[in-house]
Amino acid sequence: MPSTSAMRQAGSSAAPWVERLARLGYISKGTVYVILGLLAAAAGAGMGGETADRRETLDFILRQPFGRVLLLVIAVGLLGYAFWRISSGFADSERRGNGLKGMAMRIGSIVRGALYAGFAIEVIRLAKGHAQGSGGDASTRHWTQRVMSEPFGRWAVALAGAIVIGYGVYQLYRAAASKLGNQLRLERASGPARRLMVATSRFGMAARGIVFGVIGGSLIRAAFRHDSRAAKGTSGALREIASQPFGAWLLIIIGIGLAAYGVYSFVNARYRVIKAV
Repeated sequence: MPSTSAMRQAGSSAAPWVERLARLGYISKGTVYVILGLLAAAAGAGMGGETADRRETLDFILRQPFGRVLLLVIAVGLLGYAFWRISSGFADSERRGNGLKGMAMRIGSIVRGALYAGFAIEVIRLAKGHAQGSGGDASTRHWTQRVMSEPFGRWAVALAGAIVIGYGVYQLYRAAASKLGNQLRLERASGPARRLMVATSRFGMAARGIVFGVIGGSLIRAAFRHDSRAAKGTSGALREIASQPFGAWLLIIIGIGLAAYGVYSFVNARYRVIKAV
């Protein structure tokens, strides 16, 4: 069986422009998560922050000096990331194979790419002043209500909640097992820097996994209560965490964790192998 090092070397490098856009995409993701997490931590500390979702984080960026320019840069990065994810999934540039696990990972890459393409379009519309609609909580409730109005809709929402919880559990497993991905060449970093990056990344994945778990649980509750108001997005999940005993401290920890996940995206931007498409 080939070694991990050999697997990392498999496949050729992506075209320079694809690689640059993919890395810019990781930086864009990281920027959004860092700001989202710091806003949540500030809210928990009573420093005037808010439990934001991605849309509200983008609004925060837009209000800053040169906010529109920054949003457009983020959008370009997200589009590059989406293109790389989708094309990589179809071309199997990361050598996942055609087995059950390989196909699941390739389909997951395509789905992630499509979601980030949609996110990029939302960023562009917001930067141009054309975006309308509410934040993540209202959007989640809207789509939950629409799905539940269809035949077997409640079961579909419950299944979606279970899938989201499953993804959250997978993130917690990755954090516990220190599975940051075979495509990261962290050996390029010094020992202390590598240990710090690994610890920060694991903390970030765990925090993100908890948030996904809360969101998934809210979808299941909405389905069984037949009440879309129970469904929550990211900001609603953070508010639910804040409502628990010692909620302010929990919100600070989770907020810092989400910012740490942003750092994990920066680590990917610097050290991930971007394969040819």
